[in-house]
Amino acid sequence: MDSSNLYSKSLEKSLLLLSGNELFGENGNANHLLSNGNLSKVLNSPFTTELFANFPQFYDNKDIESSLKKAISCWLEANTSIECQFQILVIGISALLKFIEDNWTGPAVDESLQWLQTHIKYLELDEDFSNQIISNLVLDGESLVSVTRHPELLVLARAALLTELPNLESSLWWWRFRCLFIHQQILEEKSPVLHDELYVLKEKLQQCEDLRKEKELNVLLHLELTQMHLFYHEVQPSEQVLSIALVSAGLNINLTGALGKRTRFQQRDLAQLMLDVQSSELKTTTPKLPLEDLPKDLKLDDEVRLDKIAFSNTGDGKYGDLTPLQQACVLSSFVQTQKCQPKDKLADEELLAYLTCLLSQPQVWSFQLTCLMFRSKIESNHSRTVERSMTQAQVLVDAVNANTPGPWQRLFMIFCSYMKPWWCLEEELANLLISLGCINSALDIYLRLHCWEQVIACYNHLKLRHKAEEIIRQELDKKETVKLWCLLGDATDNVEYYEKAWNLSNQRSARAQRHWGLYFFHRKQYENAIPHLKESLAHNSLQTTLWFQLGYASLQHEDWTTAATAYRRCCFLDPENFEAWNNLSKAYVKLGQKNRAWKALQEALKWDFENWRVWENFLLVSLDCAVMDEVIRAYHRILDLKQKHADVEVLEILGRAIIDNLPDCDGEPCGRLLDKSLTLFGRITAQVTNNWKVWQIYSRLTCAMPNATPESEFRGVQHLQKAHRSAIADAAWVNDNENCLRIIELSDELANVSMAYAGKNSDNKQAMSVLSSAKLSLKSTLTKIKQQRLDLLTGQVDEALLPQFLSLEAKLEKIGSLTA
Repeated sequence: MDSSNLYSKSLEKSLLLLSGNELFGENGNANHLLSNGNLSKVLNSPFTTELFANFPQFYDNKDIESSLKKAISCWLEANTSIECQFQILVIGISALLKFIEDNWTGPAVDESLQWLQTHIKYLELDEDFSNQIISNLVLDGESLVSVTRHPELLVLARAALLTELPNLESSLWWWRFRCLFIHQQILEEKSPVLHDELYVLKEKLQQCEDLRKEKELNVLLHLELTQMHLFYHEVQPSEQVLSIALVSAGLNINLTGALGKRTRFQQRDLAQLMLDVQSSELKTTTPKLPLEDLPKDLKLDDEVRLDKIAFSNTGDGKYGDLTPLQQACVLSSFVQTQKCQPKDKLADEELLAYLTCLLSQPQVWSFQLTCLMFRSKIESNHSRTVERSMTQAQVLVDAVNANTPGPWQRLFMIFCSYMKPWWCLEEELANLLISLGCINSALDIYLRLHCWEQVIACYNHLKLRHKAEEIIRQELDKKETVKLWCLLGDATDNVEYYEKAWNLSNQRSARAQRHWGLYFFHRKQYENAIPHLKESLAHNSLQTTLWFQLGYASLQHEDWTTAATAYRRCCFLDPENFEAWNNLSKAYVKLGQKNRAWKALQEALKWDFENWRVWENFLLVSLDCAVMDEVIRAYHRILDLKQKHADVEVLEILGRAIIDNLPDCDGEPCGRLLDKSLTLFGRITAQVTNNWKVWQIYSRLTCAMPNATPESEFRGVQHLQKAHRSAIADAAWVNDNENCLRIIELSDELANVSMAYAGKNSDNKQAMSVLSSAKLSLKSTLTKIKQQRLDLLTGQVDEALLPQFLSLEAKLEKIGSLTA
């Protein structure tokens, strides 16, 4: 490779790492301006003006991005060198970073592209230009967040980065990936088009040999891929790419425990969670920011809880010096953990261990802001930290609007920082105000951010629903949008407005059909809801919650095929949704596909191991599928969760399969599970002592032991005696034929088992005791029947009971002869 190519690769790497202080020498071109963070000067440089000088001749007011791309391609036809291609790349990067500066890192500056403004004025399109820019960025019928600043910068970035630059493919693909992911984050809904394009770029980037050779770039790439997957709730792919990043970064991250104190008045040390980070050296080139330039980490001012855990061992809670790239790995691991577990107090403690590690070494502006925002969200759920949570959120909003540090320091590592746009930060602040009951203060923020759903909720809470309608109508008078018509329909419960929204979008808006369908869904008019939900999903298939709702509506409407399809898609998009897996299994059961139902329930249990209802469903489907070892395991788990649980029908089928040694789903004999079943029944009868059927099955299993001993046989008799006592405990059993016959049959079985035991153990003193007990039990049963069910005219018991009654009397006489 010649020196110019080596130089180019070095520049590409510096750009990808955003290590701006190392980029270029003092040559005065756009590249140098970019290196110093002069993004606006790059975009308004003489080179950029020259590049787009022919923009008017290609101008198409219906597709501005295409016009810009044509202007760029025209220039490249006359300028084919790698340096010229690099200039185009720099223009695209500058536009993208400036857009991020305006909408993510701040502070926002009301600057325009001078060359573009000149041409707009020339073409006399000032009024329509903004709408045309926005329409260029609308995909799948989904609009931009309305408070997005300077969207024309993103259009310019797309135009430059979606132009082919043959000599810079790997860098171009990566910057294109970043551009498209940024585009996705300013859309109000997830875009299937962008999702597919991002996946194509992912495949290209992972196959790029140049990126794999560079350790820093390889780590950074897989961290950005992790963020993309987690954005789309793709848990398993995110785990795979994150593991590659951790290995490349030489990082091993685990939660561990250490003794320490959490409160000021704690007398003794208790086990506390902390993060154990083992790292090997991975150098990155970036100067540390002064602490005053980073978002301020507010201290916890509480009279009880300490600001940080005071570990008894001074070495605990120390994490060594992590590089920014290693910190990015810890941050990605944190978000991965957050996405993969249910929300509870223990989960919060685990997550705070990650954040404590990151906040102990403040060095990257975007990481510091993101971690503090995550901590604020977690602490908002606890009374002793909620005040700091709200104050911290306000500090973060102010940090974005502050003048220091400079843009380059803020942008460093931004693409793997999980930082949200400025409006999301302010929305989080409003949400915290809501949780504290400050409805009016939150309402002011929601109005400023055009968060109309939350505005409606606030007015409803304030019992001013008419005000919500008034505000939306005022906005509609300014400009009609699909979203506003939908929200007006929500505010007034008038479906005509959903139809207006649908027509306004030229029958393309997934939102319009979603609101329309949910109107019927929430009123339990599922048959009417299903067509609209399907239509919405046909236009945007990434609506995970809507797939779930379609599945539920279909279940209620008994459309099992649609339900299965909907829940299957929901599970694909959100694999940790145990309810979706559980309901998918129900749909499969209704379709007669029990094996698929069983597998679906296995997935449900991965994501909610503590839900006894899911375990019960798994138990029943396992029984239907003859997976008998899983039936026993599931029953044990239900007992762990419920304490008492006696499903006689299940236990009877299980007992019969084992006693008769029937084959299971794999053709293996169920008799092999006898010992496990006895353990299960021992546990059940310790908790449920009065269910005669459970004791009867337990007795049969005990008596079925192949290598029975006198002790085990005696236990079998005892279990049956308990069954008999439990069965006759309710004196009303004698009042109807069905119960009478059941008690007679149970007494007959008791007689047979007792005589069998006595016959095998005739020299055992317990044999006579067993026979005597059986004699008393049978005599009591027969006497009770004679007293209550005797026909006074014939002097006999009811004809329906007579054969069984006489048989039992004969057994009693036989036992009497044995005990004489």
